[in-house]
Amino acid sequence: MLDRRVTILETRFDTILPLLATKTDLAELRGEFMTKLAETKAELKAEIRAESARLSRWMATMAITMVLGFGGMFVTLLTLLPR
Repeated sequence: MLDRRVTILETRFDTILPLLATKTDLAELRGEFMTKLAETKAELKAEIRAESARLSRWMATMAITMVLGFGGMFVTLLTLLPR
């Protein structure tokens, strides 16, 4: 009975052990992960810079539009006031 149980356990270990990762496998996986992480980080930085530039242009356009709008209102009010 004990021999049979040991044989079953040995068979399970022999089946499972080749599937487990080794230190080399983990180091390789870590290297790939770090490379992919660096690439993703660079892509995100580029996207953030592009979006920041787009928002800066939008804000500058809005500021110019507001200045022109308030200037036009001011000129209109000055021309409509009785002298």
